[in-house]
Amino acid sequence: MIMDVTWDAAKDEKNRRLRHLPLSLGGLVLDDEMRIERHDEEHSTPDQDRWQTIGKAGKILFMVYTEAGEVPHIISVRLADMEEKRLYNGERDLQPSGWYRVNPGRNGNAGGSGEVSPGV
Repeated sequence: MIMDVTWDAAKDEKNRRLRHLPLSLGGLVLDDEMRIERHDEEHSTPDQDRWQTIGKAGKILFMVYTEAGEVPHIISVRLADMEEKRLYNGERDLQPSGWYRVNPGRNGNAGGSGEVSPGV
């Protein structure tokens, strides 16, 4: 089941042109029970929290989203780089860089962090 998400049509067109990926893939990333997330402190504002997520939708993807009411609003989607893939696959400790596994212990390996960030 694909999670309901929203996105800006102009940003979707730009993402397709630059990264060859539609923003709609964000729904599949959010459906990935093994995804990891962290708060995007650098790009969040007092009015809008942004979240970075690494999850699988065929390939391992890196996504940025915000909450738009009750539905996640996808800002960008791209292929994960090698370090992000290592984090997702549990080959790197998540905590030092602020990542956490949304469903810890699902595969028996929480990537070095079995905790879910408070308030998420």
